Amino acid sequence: MSEIIWQLPVNQSNKTDHDWVHPKAKYHAYVNNNSLCGKYGQNTNYFETTGDIKEIMSKPQIACNTCFKKAMNR
Repeated sequence: MSEIIWQLPVNQSNKTDHDWVHPKAKYHAYVNNNSLCGKYGQNTNYFETTGDIKEIMSKPQIACNTCFKKAMNR
């Protein structure tokens, strides 16, 4: 079974060639570079936006609701 990696989704700008994270973004659970909610795909080895699982478990409101529920049922 693949490991779950909690990361903030990174947006890429075609205009500025910079990567950025929206200030109100929530953590998503990624397996094989795809979020469990199905909204995002990103290379989890490339971006350094990984969240602390202890913090996410203690404050589930900082995570995507769908990803959190699916991750807890795995």
